[in-house]
Amino acid sequence: MNDLDEKIRKALAGTREGEELFVEQGLMAEAVAPFRGKRRWVNVVGLCYGFAGFAIALWGGVRFFEAEDTRAQILWAVVCLIGILLNAFLKVFFWMEMHTNRVLREVKRVELLLVKERSER
Repeated sequence: MNDLDEKIRKALAGTREGEELFVEQGLMAEAVAPFRGKRRWVNVVGLCYGFAGFAIALWGGVRFFEAEDTRAQILWAVVCLIGILLNAFLKVFFWMEMHTNRVLREVKRVELLLVKERSER
């Protein structure tokens, strides 16, 4: 923790919104947060694509081991790889959404500090 965090805590001590802002969210709360905003529908569609990617990867993996010839194994390995890549790209997307929410929370902390300082003058 640096000096700025400590100064913000001291400046906002006692205010209800300040106290709520300094409560650190857990990983599960951060993971659910993208489903509560204006772009909720985008995240729900992304989650559905993630499940579809997992199903495609699973299907391709099972068919890979059932295939008799090398050509069919290569085909099913590519299908499995496409499903894995789709799922991986969507996980990166959701981690970026969570990071954006974390940065916005920090900006709001600074905004509250500025409002508090202006009201004291």
